[in-house]
Amino acid sequence: MSLKIVFRGKVLLAVIIFTTITCTGIIYISVKSLQLDREHLLLLKLSKNIDLEISHSRIFFNDYFLFNDSLKKTTVLNSFTNTNKSITSLDSLIGKKYKGNTEFDLRKSLETVTKEVKELENEVTAALLNKAKDYDVAILNNYRHFQLAFQELEKRIAQYILHENIKFKQRVVTLVLLTFFLLLFCIFLIYRIINSYNAIEKQQAVRALEVEYKERKRIAADLHDGLGSILSSIALFIKLIEKDCNNKAENKSLIQVKELSGIALENLEAIINNLNPSILNRYGLVKSLEILCDRINETGKITCIVNSNNTELKLEPNIELNIYRICNELINNTLKHADATELFLDIQQIKRTLTIFYRDNGKGFDTSLIYTSDEEKMGLRNIVNRLESYGGRYTINSGEGKGVEIMLIFNL
Repeated sequence: MSLKIVFRGKVLLAVIIFTTITCTGIIYISVKSLQLDREHLLLLKLSKNIDLEISHSRIFFNDYFLFNDSLKKTTVLNSFTNTNKSITSLDSLIGKKYKGNTEFDLRKSLETVTKEVKELENEVTAALLNKAKDYDVAILNNYRHFQLAFQELEKRIAQYILHENIKFKQRVVTLVLLTFFLLLFCIFLIYRIINSYNAIEKQQAVRALEVEYKERKRIAADLHDGLGSILSSIALFIKLIEKDCNNKAENKSLIQVKELSGIALENLEAIINNLNPSILNRYGLVKSLEILCDRINETGKITCIVNSNNTELKLEPNIELNIYRICNELINNTLKHADATELFLDIQQIKRTLTIFYRDNGKGFDTSLIYTSDEEKMGLRNIVNRLESYGGRYTINSGEGKGVEIMLIFNL
């Protein structure tokens, strides 16, 4: 359980890191985009205000000449005051926010506009103080010079905004690419974590089976050397006593004891064979299954066939034992529950993959019941558990009245 918690924690950490970095990138893009839009709009607004105020000054100056309205003097001068405020704000914005090669061009263009506005303001102020009756040529030239300077400023601003937008798009593309590579890295990391977990889990299962195999072998040896020897000795002494006994009643009791000791020996041999099948140690997997099927065929109730592309199949002892038990369990399930007349077992090894195909023509079953509490499906659950402990795969195809087809795949 602790191993699962550790690996789940690692996967969760990888997901959290990716999510955090991705969300941070999205927030950065959103905030930066809003900031750029706001600053660019302010830049355009201030530049337009300069143009509008100078245009207003000319309109009000025209009114002053046309209607000889002295009150227009204040309006004309206010337009220049507003223009200077916009220039100051624009200068502050350029100085604080915009750096790089374009910044010099913007400042240079703004300085030219500022100079033209100042000269225009001085000419207009002088004309108002001298109570001029019409435009002076110098004032008209100053207005034209201002328009040219302002057009250059607008051009520089447009170029700058385009330049900044391109830079921002490049950052977005870079961030998207980094996020994509980070996603690939996280997927690879999670894949490695899951593989490591599966490998460790499989290794633990294999070690557990190895320990089980060694323990079964030890117990079988202990039973054979200990209890088996004692029972054999008892049977031998019974035979000796039986020769010396003349009493028929006592002889009958000895016969019963002899039969019981024989049954005990047979049961003991069956237990020892179940713990550590001697037939498997002697003949190997395929030959042992063939011998088992021959015994079944002798009953005449069912036909059992074993097929393999390698009758001399060599496997690790614990793996071989577990595969033998799986095949044995499949056959026992058929004999006990299927009412079948034929069963077929095919064992094929291709490189490092062992495939077992099992089929019978019995009554079949509902495969969804494998993981229920139905005791009849306990054997299949044991098969599935043994298979999964080795990281194997399986498919079960069956149904009521359809027989059973089971495919088991082991990676050796």
